[in-house]
Amino acid sequence: MTVSLLLGLACGAGLWICAVALKSRPVPLARAIADLHRPPDLDAGPVSGRALALVAPLGAWTPRREQQLALAGISPHVWARDKLLGAAVGLAVPLAVWAALATLGLGLPPTVGLVALACSAAGFFLPDLRLREQVAQRRKAFQYALSAYLDLVNVILAGGGGIETALVAAADAGEGWAFGKLRHALHRAQRINQPLWTAFDDLGAELGVAELRDLASAIGLAGAQGARIRASLAVKADTLRSRQIAETEAAAEATTERMNLPTAVLLLGFLIFIVFPAVTAITGVNHTGCIPGTPDCPTDIAKP
Repeated sequence: MTVSLLLGLACGAGLWICAVALKSRPVPLARAIADLHRPPDLDAGPVSGRALALVAPLGAWTPRREQQLALAGISPHVWARDKLLGAAVGLAVPLAVWAALATLGLGLPPTVGLVALACSAAGFFLPDLRLREQVAQRRKAFQYALSAYLDLVNVILAGGGGIETALVAAADAGEGWAFGKLRHALHRAQRINQPLWTAFDDLGAELGVAELRDLASAIGLAGAQGARIRASLAVKADTLRSRQIAETEAAAEATTERMNLPTAVLLLGFLIFIVFPAVTAITGVNHTGCIPGTPDCPTDIAKP
């Protein structure tokens, strides 16, 4: 009875999600304009689009989630498809095992429905955990690339180049996804005839990288008031490197502490192995767990 009730609730929830997803809703103007400046999504197909429409009403789609996906380089449609696929597999596997065992005549407790729902929820949120790890790695890699980019800009400025020439040439000289993002943002700003520092501000808002927005403010101040941009960029590059060195040292210390934990556990087990026989002999407790000479201890066991 409990299993039938849970399966009925799951089917009803699925029908409600399908009804909400099929309901048409207008696209916000800001998002439509942002999509015009975004490179085309080659992974977006009819199935992936429906998957995103199913996931969005559940509250999983937020502006912060959009920033994380943009930073990780994952298509929103692929992310939504993975979430629905994980939920479906997590729900189907326990039910399939239950059905196979029931066919063989082996009964299972009625809580198999709760186990299936728990596995479905775990499969639904598993892509979010993987996304969080990828975002942390990408953000750290972007900071390394940004410090190298600022060094290249300083070298070009020292050679007599202008600020706009230095920004574009430094982005064209680098490789990797971070330099690709910088190149795309700068070329887009050139095509629409905008100041180049606004490209950094827009890219920082899109990826959620505060260092890019600070860089946009510094370059904008140099362009508007003629500030010493070369010294400012050098200071920012040194600050980024110092922060990266501090984070690397902290990660190394944390790894060292984790490596000491197995040694401490092994030492504790060795001490227990040595001390336990001595404590047993001192307290007089034999192998039956009783103390010789007490009324509850058998006489034949109490004798040596």
